[in-house]
Parts: sequence; structure tokens; C-alpha cells
Amino acid sequence: MKTNINKTAVKSGALTVALGAAFAGAANAQPAPQVYLNGAPLRTEIAPIQQNGRTLVPMRDIFESLGATVNYNALNRSIAAQKGSTIVRLALGTRNATVNNVPVRLDVPAQTYYGRTVVPLRFVSEALGANVAYNSGTRIVSINSAGAMAGGTQVAGVRQISIPAQSVIPVTLDEDLSSATAVRGQRFTATVVSERLGDSEFPAGTKLEGVVVESTRKSGDTPGMLDLRFRSAVLPNGTRVAIQGLPIALDSESTTTANGRIVATGEARKSNSLKVIGIGAGAGFVIGRLLKKDGALPAILGAAGGFLYDRMKNKDEVAEARVAAGTKLGVRLNNSVAYRDTTGYYDQRAGFVQM
Repeated sequence: MKTNINKTAVKSGALTVALGAAFAGAANAQPAPQVYLNGAPLRTEIAPIQQNGRTLVPMRDIFESLGATVNYNALNRSIAAQKGSTIVRLALGTRNATVNNVPVRLDVPAQTYYGRTVVPLRFVSEALGANVAYNSGTRIVSINSAGAMAGGTQVAGVRQISIPAQSVIPVTLDEDLSSATAVRGQRFTATVVSERLGDSEFPAGTKLEGVVVESTRKSGDTPGMLDLRFRSAVLPNGTRVAIQGLPIALDSESTTTANGRIVATGEARKSNSLKVIGIGAGAGFVIGRLLKKDGALPAILGAAGGFLYDRMKNKDEVAEARVAAGTKLGVRLNNSVAYRDTTGYYDQRAGFVQM
């Protein structure tokens, strides 16, 4: 009888291996790694699997081992787990998930594997405050939850990016603005400029939303004026971040690069009321402080294209203040800004500046 049981066990084990191999082949997977939690093997109902370089483990085993309560809604195939103040939500078959309502894009989705719901191990572990390390030599995944805060979140791609005040964000204007037609309260947008991954404070494609605070048409010897403020940044994934920004030229008199970020310099740091003014026929626009001294405008900060404007040339010729669509300029932040990254931009930005 004993011999029969052993043979049955062997056959059962062989069947499990065969089924696992079949699944691995279908999903381009590798043999499953071993998983350890705080130095001890993680006990799971079925063995972990690996798909597209990501390890998946049974849902309840991982959540409950990390001290979270988990609920599965069979109607919409959604999973909700909570540990302390942290709430993790994901659904079968989709790579969209959230951690405390912050959207996260998964590399592989939660899915059903031979009647068991399996979830991405790293995502779940880090969302619940644990650290995860993988040794490719031994093929061991180590989870360390010791000392993790209840409700702490360290999920990969959900890290905080901090931007200090006086940082400058290069943008291109998305639409024409002119003191001849603009009205107070009019809203507009500008797109963040990026030449290399990580070289800007926000990911490429981010939209900075602005508002016309004041618009004055040209009158006699008084040039047209636009007072523009930037109030929010909308990241490519839809996340909205509050900012306090003013337009600034990108010439060497106004900005410099320090430790991988563009910052305002000199006179540009002193003013909280930078405005667009119209001076000089064909000059397009200049950005300056509407402060007169000896009958001239001091601290002219730049013109379209980012070059220092010749203050003496055509100084008596006034025009409407106009910024054409596609114009490249900077947005100087009056306040420090911090936002949570959910797209992996943190790692790209870290290549340029220490955060």
C-alpha cells in the first residue's frame, strides 16, 4: 500500500511538472524561482510561476502572509486587499491596478492558473511595504517585510519625485495667445519639452495648464501685456499635480543648469510677476517685469527663441503682446512640487539629477 502511495505521489508530481511546463511554454516562462519571506520559504498552495520575467504567486498566500486582508469579487473579477491604511486593487486580465487610488501599470496582470488566482509578487509585496530582491544565480526571490510600516507603500514605479522652487521646465505653447484677443480667465496649455529620457522635471507629453490672469491691449505708447500663470501639470497617465509657475525665457541671462536641472538665476528669481509685453516691431514678444526705470524697461528676460532682447533697439515701438503656438519658453516654479511616479519615470530622472 505504501509503495502504491509513493508511486501515486510520483505520478502526481510528474503531472504537476508537466502541467507547469505546458503553461510555461505557452507564456514564454522560465522555471519558477524559489520564494522566501523573511528568510523562510513562502508556503503557497501551488508553486510560483514566472511569466515575462515576473513571478506570480497565489493571491491569498502572498497577501495574507504579508498581513493584509483580501477579498475577491467574482462578478467583476476584481481583487481588493488592505493592510493598515494601504488599499491595493487589481483585476484579472488587466494590467491596470491602484495603490491608494494611485494608478499603477503592471508588467503582467493577475490571472487564473489552474483554478487559482495568481498575482505579481513584486507589485503586491512592495505595495504593502516589503522589500523584494532577486538573485539570478540562485533563482531565489527574497521578500523582507521586517520593519515595514503598516500601510507603507514602496511599490516599484510609485516613488516620489521632488522639484525645488526656482526650477525651470521647458515647454512649447500649444496655442496662440495675444493681448489683442485674450481675456482674463482664459485657459491654455503648453507641452513639456524633452530631448532625452529623464531630462525634464515631468515626463515628456506632460501638459502644463495655464490661465490668463490679466490681458491689456496696446494703447498709444503703452505695449500690450499678458500676465500668464501656470496652475497645474497633467502627466501622461492623467495624474494632476498643482504648481505655481510663471513664464521665463530660456536664455543664459535667465537660467542655468545645476546638478542636472534647469534653474532660474539673477533677476529672474526676484520677481513674482513676470509678464509678456509687446515691444519692437517684428520682435514677437519679450518677457519682463513691468517696472519702469529711467523711462526704460529693465530686466528684459528674453525674446522668442530664447535670446536676450536688445533693450535699445526699437524701444519706442510698441505692439500687442503675443506668444505664438509652438514657441519654446520656460516655466519657473515659485513653489516646490512633489508628485508620485507610477510610470517608472523616477529611474529615468535619476539619471540626470539626484532626487
